[in-house]
Amino acid sequence: MDAWIKSSEGAKATDIYEAVLRPTQPNAILALIGCKAQEPSSFSVEFIRRYSVATEILDFPLQQPFNLRNFSDQDYLHDIVMPALTEVLAQKRPLFSKGRTVFQGCRIFHERLLLPQKSATGRSEWCILFSKIDLLLPEVTGFKVDDIDLSILQLLTEGAAQKEIALRLDLSPRTIEHRIERLKGRVGAKNLQHLVALWISSRL
Repeated sequence: MDAWIKSSEGAKATDIYEAVLRPTQPNAILALIGCKAQEPSSFSVEFIRRYSVATEILDFPLQQPFNLRNFSDQDYLHDIVMPALTEVLAQKRPLFSKGRTVFQGCRIFHERLLLPQKSATGRSEWCILFSKIDLLLPEVTGFKVDDIDLSILQLLTEGAAQKEIALRLDLSPRTIEHRIERLKGRVGAKNLQHLVALWISSRL
């Protein structure tokens, strides 16, 4: 933001984003959106820095650069990206937002900053996107539980072991084990950590 404020009209995008290249964290995304085309669907996107936290639940576009019309999640593009980009280009002022969204079947909790090219006349030819993903979870629906399952999941999120849960609920460890295995099978959880993550995601 400081680099954008200090920049003059006609400044290059590289003059602004190079200042944040080195300290960028692996959960950050830095991209340059080319806005010269008349149709927004023809705007180009070039990733300068990609999300590099190891994950198997989300695939970011690999082709470089690409047009927005080829973006993999068009609903996300039209509902989330285009309204923000349209506002930034119209007002020619930075836009910061923080929130959550669903993209490619994932729940993403993020912070996002859009910086348009300064231009006193005409439309900005580019816009810098800087986004930080604070939390990435798989989207889960239909995670139904009864009262006992609810207590088990709550105690698991608190770090309780299965034997501790059995004592707390006055049930046998075998019963707790069977219930946990049934829950894992119901939602496709690979292990206890995965089960807890899916449970949390289903409630967000």
